[in-house]
Amino acid sequence: MAKKKENLTIIVGCGKLGSRIANEIYQGDANVIVIDRHEEAFESLDSSYGGLTIVGDACDFEILKKAEIEKANCVIAVTDFENNNIFIGQAAKKMFNVEKVIIRIINNDLRPIYESMGIETICPAELSANAVLDFYYGGHSHE
Repeated sequence: MAKKKENLTIIVGCGKLGSRIANEIYQGDANVIVIDRHEEAFESLDSSYGGLTIVGDACDFEILKKAEIEKANCVIAVTDFENNNIFIGQAAKKMFNVEKVIIRIINNDLRPIYESMGIETICPAELSANAVLDFYYGGHSHE
């Protein structure tokens, strides 16, 4: 297996969420590669973003190899397509031995399955519901 690069993070999906994550992680001195199927998506990156961008479908292993996924220590898949995020997450973890994998999911019921594989998940609906309930209950525990 190839030696891991120090602080190489690959982000798949450059919408509002992906671009914000990329901008923030890049400012933290990490090497960042953003993959998106649409070149215009990269326009949402800050002008100070100096990481790499790759136009392509990250479900294609050739695109993942072009991004040197085997050297990444983190892959974050936050496209609008849950199945793509799941596929990319599983490939990163199982085929390319990426240490930290984070995916955005819609169906929070499946979270235990992915987490048992070592894949961290975020579910926007769950996060939003928790934030609303925190406001509703004035910051007190509601569980």
